[in-house]
Amino acid sequence: MTDLLHNQRALSTLRNLSQGGRLPHALLLEGPEGSGKKTLGRLFAQYALCQGEEKPCGICGACCKVEKGVHPDVILYQPAQGRKEFTIDLVRQLRQDAYIAPNEGFCKVYLLDKAHTMNTAAQNALLKLIEEPPADARFVLLCENRSMMLPTILSRVTSISLELPTVEECVQALEKLAPQASETQRQAAAAGAGGNVGRALGLLDSAKPSKAASDARQLQEALLFGSRYQALKVLAGYDRDREGLISCLVLLKEGLAGLASGRFGAGSPIEERILNRVTVGQALYAADAVDKAIVRAGQNVGVSLLCACMTEEIKGFLGG
Repeated sequence: MTDLLHNQRALSTLRNLSQGGRLPHALLLEGPEGSGKKTLGRLFAQYALCQGEEKPCGICGACCKVEKGVHPDVILYQPAQGRKEFTIDLVRQLRQDAYIAPNEGFCKVYLLDKAHTMNTAAQNALLKLIEEPPADARFVLLCENRSMMLPTILSRVTSISLELPTVEECVQALEKLAPQASETQRQAAAAGAGGNVGRALGLLDSAKPSKAASDARQLQEALLFGSRYQALKVLAGYDRDREGLISCLVLLKEGLAGLASGRFGAGSPIEERILNRVTVGQALYAADAVDKAIVRAGQNVGVSLLCACMTEEIKGFLGG
C-alpha cells in the first residue's frame, strides 16, 4: 500500500481493529477525492476475506483476487455514469443482494462510493440495513464529507479519516505506481495534482508533465540570460491552466534552489556561464520569489498578474 504511506494513522487504526477481532460490519472512510478511500476499502476487504493466519497475508487466493479487483464477494456500488447522486434504487439493490450468501468468501464486502451524495430517503433505507445487517455482510461507505451523512448513520459506523499526501509523498508513491515516468515528470505531475495521487496518475497520461518540465527549463534560461518578454512569453501559455502553472513553477523553484546547493557538491554540475551569472544568494532569492508565486497561484490570484510580479522581482534582483 505504497500510495497510502502518508495515512499511517488510518492504516494503523484498521490494523488494530482487525487484530483485536473488532473488524466492524460498517466502516465509513472520509477524505477528499484521491486520498485513497478505495485503496483502504480494498485493504479492509482483504482483512475480512484473507485465508492466511496473519491478515492480510497478501498471498492467498482471496487477497490476490481483491488486489486484482476480481473477487466475487467484493462489490462496488456507485452512482451511475452521468449521475451525481447515489440513489435509493441503488440502496434497494444493495439490500436485496446483501441477503444472498457469499460466493466463496467468509463474507461479502460492499464498497459504497460517494456515499455522501445519498439523499435522506436513501440514507434511511441504508440505515435499516446496517442497523440489523446480515451476519456475512460488511459495508464500507466512501465519503468525502461526513457532515453530509445523517447522525443516525454516523452513530452506527466506525469512522476513519484520510488526508491527501504532500507533493513529496505523492512523488514517492508515483515512483512505484509509474516507474516508466521520469523523475521530472513525476515531480511535475505531483505538483500539478497538489499531491493527489489519482489525479497525478491522470496527468502522467497526458503531455502536461513533459510540457511543465520543458517550460521550467526555458523559463530559468529566460530569467537568467534572457529578457522579461521571453520569460512572460513562456508563462503566457498557462493563462488558463493554473494547475500546469503550479507544476512549472515547482520545477523552476527546485532548479533555482539546485543552483545554490550544487555549488557545495549537493547537486548536479553547474555550467560555468551560470556560475558566472548568479550567486548563491541570488539563486535562493529567486527560488523564494517563485515559491511566493506558487502560494499566490493556489490562492487564485490572477495568473497574468502573479507571473508579471514574479518575473519583475527576479529580473530586478538579478539586474536583468
